[in-house]
Amino acid sequence: MGTQSSRTIHLAAAVAGGALFGIAEAVGILWGQRLWLSPSEAALVVAAGLLGGGVVGGLAGALVLRWKTLLTGLLAGVVGNGILAAALWWFEDPPPFQEAFFLKGNLPVFMVGVALVIGAGALLRRLGVAPSLALLSLGLAAWTLSQRSVVEPPTAVPPAGAPNVLVVTLDTTRADRLGAYGNEKVDTRFFDQLAREGTLFTDTSAVAAVTGPSHSSMFSGNGPWEHGVLLNGVPIPEDRPLLAELLHDGGWNTGAFVSAYVLDGKLGFDRGFQVYDDDFGWFRGLDGLLPARAMAMASRRWHPDEVLERRSVDTVDLALQWLKNQDRTWFAWVHLFDAHGPYEPPPPYDTRYYAGDPRDPAHHSMEQVTGVAPYLKASLEGITDVDYVISQYEGEISYNDSQLGRLIEAVDRRNTLVVVIGDHGESLGEHGVWFNHGDDVYETSVHVPFVMRWPGRVPEGARVTSPVEGTDLAPTVLDLVGLPVPSTMSGRSAAALAAGQGEPRAMAHSMCFDRQANQQERAAGRITAPRYRMAGIRGSGSRYVYRELEGSATYFDLKADPLGVQDVLPTVSQSPEGLQLLDMLSVQARALLGGQATQRSAVDLSEEERARLEALGYLEQ
Repeated sequence: MGTQSSRTIHLAAAVAGGALFGIAEAVGILWGQRLWLSPSEAALVVAAGLLGGGVVGGLAGALVLRWKTLLTGLLAGVVGNGILAAALWWFEDPPPFQEAFFLKGNLPVFMVGVALVIGAGALLRRLGVAPSLALLSLGLAAWTLSQRSVVEPPTAVPPAGAPNVLVVTLDTTRADRLGAYGNEKVDTRFFDQLAREGTLFTDTSAVAAVTGPSHSSMFSGNGPWEHGVLLNGVPIPEDRPLLAELLHDGGWNTGAFVSAYVLDGKLGFDRGFQVYDDDFGWFRGLDGLLPARAMAMASRRWHPDEVLERRSVDTVDLALQWLKNQDRTWFAWVHLFDAHGPYEPPPPYDTRYYAGDPRDPAHHSMEQVTGVAPYLKASLEGITDVDYVISQYEGEISYNDSQLGRLIEAVDRRNTLVVVIGDHGESLGEHGVWFNHGDDVYETSVHVPFVMRWPGRVPEGARVTSPVEGTDLAPTVLDLVGLPVPSTMSGRSAAALAAGQGEPRAMAHSMCFDRQANQQERAAGRITAPRYRMAGIRGSGSRYVYRELEGSATYFDLKADPLGVQDVLPTVSQSPEGLQLLDMLSVQARALLGGQATQRSAVDLSEEERARLEALGYLEQ
């Protein structure tokens, strides 16, 4: 056989070996990931795996043309893909706040591993084509099966009369921007419809103005002071049962469709979900393939400020596809992220609340804006009018509401418990904070919308005006559907409150890291990691905020000052009754901050890690 012919056979075999690896990887994705993929999407994943693996295999084969045999090419194709996959795993940064194997990332150790793999390939070559192919196939099959992490369909049967459950979480949504809370400007007709047909909670506080911690608390029934999750990227402790796990074990099919990377299923948010769709690639499923992972790793290195999210319309499309295929009682969680900055609502929402030229030099209101988050700067370039930016935020609120409308119109109205709640608010200049959240527990950051509807079981048109907090979500849902509330949950069911019964909370709680205090102490060299925190206590018509570093406090009368911007603590402290109240609140706040759970969020990071996480929104300190 001629040299050219041998070379061609060798390269063809290398491509075939790489394609074999790619198919195994694609099957691992379809087998092990919890994406809701259509048959055509699944077919494309397999085709892309075959093509990508074949290309990598062909390149690997071209490097070892000295051995122009069929078996050598086959081994080169598989081993080349395997080495690239190992390199991505070995040199990729660990998830934030999680420690990697102590030798991980060490180049000499990796090169030793590569040498061993190549040596193993040489041994296989001596065995001959058939035995080598059999061993390779068995190895790839075992590797594929190891990727399986699916949640099996439930075996239990829900209680008699149990409803479907739809939970929609609205990211970065202030309560005062919805019609049901008195806003006559912003169109939120579908949320308002739920408020008319169900029960509205008027005084709900998020436990933290950060997406990850807030969702961790809503689904675990525990606050950050218990589970320790106070920043994005911190995994939920495995000893805390989550709402999805309990509903799945109770007999519900479970599916989740999220819109932002901060709710990555690997952080524990996917626990209990048979389907967990957190894939934001240009074509779902492809991001798990080797070439795409290589490009994503490079992109994260060169563009750390890239925000991974998807439009609400795309998230809702996926949720509706899943709902159409349900043949038993289900629980769906849909997360809508668009109200989070940058504020870029699609037409016609981008012009609904603003007329004029936002770049007119006659405007000067943007001159007061400082401390803008990195992910917002590009969208604000050249803008001179603050009102325009706020109008875009309001446009996002209305756009999200339109997508909420698609969901509630698609479900069985009589037998679906619909719950809609915000994870946190957004400051629009209050307390000197512009278009941001996460670093305080003032009213604008943590006062969120909360409504639920289940005709015949949840009172129609009811209003609960006593304080409620995010930890109450999971106990409330479990109570309504007839499942026991675990003793691990400190949140309280608000179901009875809707009927005018039960004992209301005296206060709701919030917590965050105090950005200003931590930056001050870091600059002084006294700390290297976030340490100092801020506690918020929401009473009936009041908010108390306590800062750990200074031991200082502010107090707001929300009946006279609904946004909580005017500190009236000096006035309140002038009476004996006021002093007694403030002393009691101080004790409560210090007790909230007294636990050590949040220390797991206060880790020391390198400057490179810190810069990357701050740009991405993982870290606000």
